[in-house]
Amino acid sequence: MPFQSSLILYFVILIISLLPQNSDGSLNPKFEACEPKTCGNNQTIIYPFYIEGIQEPFCGYPGFGLSCGNDGFPFLNMSDDKYMIHQIFYNNNSLRVSNAVFSRPNTRSDCLSRTHNLTLSGTRLALAPNQCELVLFFECDNHDGLQEHRIGCSEENKTSSVVAIIREDRNLSFSLKNCKGGVVNAMVENKEGGVREALRRGFVVRWNVSDCNKCRKSGGKCGFDKGIFSFRCYCPHDTHARKCSQG
Repeated sequence: MPFQSSLILYFVILIISLLPQNSDGSLNPKFEACEPKTCGNNQTIIYPFYIEGIQEPFCGYPGFGLSCGNDGFPFLNMSDDKYMIHQIFYNNNSLRVSNAVFSRPNTRSDCLSRTHNLTLSGTRLALAPNQCELVLFFECDNHDGLQEHRIGCSEENKTSSVVAIIREDRNLSFSLKNCKGGVVNAMVENKEGGVREALRRGFVVRWNVSDCNKCRKSGGKCGFDKGIFSFRCYCPHDTHARKCSQG
């Protein structure tokens, strides 16, 4: 029957795709293509990340494409905002990021554009535990009661302020009454150095994708084949499902 024939053909193609490739001794082009790169600040970019336009998409996991900023830092898009990557910790699958709006040095006179709520649902990223949640208020009145929480002026209305308050702070309801530019949630790793500095320093997120350690330890470079939606280990002369064959 046509359906049975199509099903058999699908499994034949799947099995062939999982077999080692380029076993004739030639150098695997995908192994060469997935050479580690940087954006200029000596921070190595490898799987699950890849630099869009510089590295091939198959060198990283879908949705983990990065862009390079003028200052040499890589950026990742999350929740419709650009986040600067301060450091990637490949040993424990985590990275420290900060919203690009707050990446400049701590200056209370800076005008800040409105950000978006940080939401990671539906992604392969999750917040690391034991961090602090902030609430940002935009276009706030320059009320004396809010000055200690002011982190800059509002880009939409430069005569108003942007206020950042810890979610448990008793001034939260007071800010709601005196700010009319919207409310946005944000995260910081800790409050050391003040809230504005904490926003610039950022917070930690963890990724949960196919593990690369076995492939990397066997001399391969990790990647992802979107055609079969599967992790791949690109070895010097062939491609495997998990790690390079010994010898």
